[in-house]
Amino acid sequence: VQNIPGGELYQALSSGALDGLEWVGPMADERAGFQEVAKVYYTAGFHEPGSALSANVNLDVWNDLTPQQKAILQGASRATTYVQLAETLSSNGAALARLQQQGVKTLQFSDDVWDAFGKASAEVMDENMSDEIFADIRNSFETSLANSASWINKSDAFYVKQRIRVLGG
Repeated sequence: VQNIPGGELYQALSSGALDGLEWVGPMADERAGFQEVAKVYYTAGFHEPGSALSANVNLDVWNDLTPQQKAILQGASRATTYVQLAETLSSNGAALARLQQQGVKTLQFSDDVWDAFGKASAEVMDENMSDEIFADIRNSFETSLANSASWINKSDAFYVKQRIRVLGG
């Protein structure tokens, strides 16, 4: 894994310095022009369906804000998240179709690769459990995942599968 500034990714991929990359999604990938230098596109990485968005504020600055200012910042952050999600959902399908029209082949990772993702992810997380903040975040995430996974599988995943079956897509 290499962390490279976003503005340098196209050149690194084009020159062969990178064999591949994980970026944002079809809309952002198309805007970056990656289809010009890479013709294989793997959909849905281990971290999907989306990365977490965050707004970071210095604690001293946050503590100096009035309750109204804090509410404005929180509301703006929520609104930005919802708008970004809506724009992504509405744009990625068309962008993926355009990538495919330009000769990009879409693939999905095999179960073996997903299993390796899971194993590596667990190992990295286990290595960091001595950090109290990390441990709190991981425990919160895993509790949330356990609480929501059953419902998502019975609702969202099933709904999407049936909608595609009935209406196409």
